[in-house]
Amino acid sequence: MPTTTLRLEESLRERIARLAGAMNQTPHSFMVDALAQKADEAEWRLGVQRQAQQRDAALQADEPGVEWHEMKTSLRERLAAAGKKPTRPAACKSHRA
Repeated sequence: MPTTTLRLEESLRERIARLAGAMNQTPHSFMVDALAQKADEAEWRLGVQRQAQQRDAALQADEPGVEWHEMKTSLRERLAAAGKKPTRPAACKSHRA
């Protein structure tokens, strides 16, 4: 396995060592796990962005899409099938001045 060197601030290095010890891990395995999680997150995020761009391009090209009321009905049916009850989000104050 190839080796990679990371230059870390001392405070971060100490945090990693402390947390790794608390989790019965070596600092190395802690950092490898953290990097793998970050890579997974980045791949997921890029996939979502790619899908959104494709859908936007399709809509811009006047390809048929799904109407919001149909999507809302579909989502409610999926929640009901999973035994979950849809909840209305809490209202929030406007941030307008």
